[in-house]
Amino acid sequence: MARRTFAAVVVVMSTAVGVVAAAPAAQAADVELLSCVGSGANTYQPGVTAQPRVVSISSSADYSSCASTGSPTITSGGYAITANGLVSCLGGGVSITVTITWNTGETTTVAAVGLVVLRPANEVVVVYQGTVTAGRFTGAAVVMSAALLNATPAQCFTPEGVTGTSGPANITITQLA
Repeated sequence: MARRTFAAVVVVMSTAVGVVAAAPAAQAADVELLSCVGSGANTYQPGVTAQPRVVSISSSADYSSCASTGSPTITSGGYAITANGLVSCLGGGVSITVTITWNTGETTTVAAVGLVVLRPANEVVVVYQGTVTAGRFTGAAVVMSAALLNATPAQCFTPEGVTGTSGPANITITQLA
């Protein structure tokens, strides 16, 4: 079962890498509305282990620096949500609906599907792709990502599991021209 799950994660990752690799060519026709960098943090209940299981993920991001071609007044934003996903220390997936509140008081609601994978240096890399469903930028495409450091990788092999990660996060919102 674990081998089959790992193989499925590898197939999904290969597909996602192909989509991300193709994205720069497709973005030539896109107009970037907003790009932000900052930090993110996740806590996991129960902790994430080597075996896939459903985990409640409390996730937050603080986008402290934003640049925009069409909305120069938006300079920062953030969110906090809780979602459930089938994850392990090797990878997994999560669907989210998140409402980002910008420094202007405006909001952007995003529905996205995320892919989680552990990288060799113990970073938990999460990439979400989705669409703005309400608020500022409605209809635009969204890519959210975070490279969250797993400071306790040995916890993957304990019953408690990894209970938290944190690190850099970013978001890009684009609209087809």
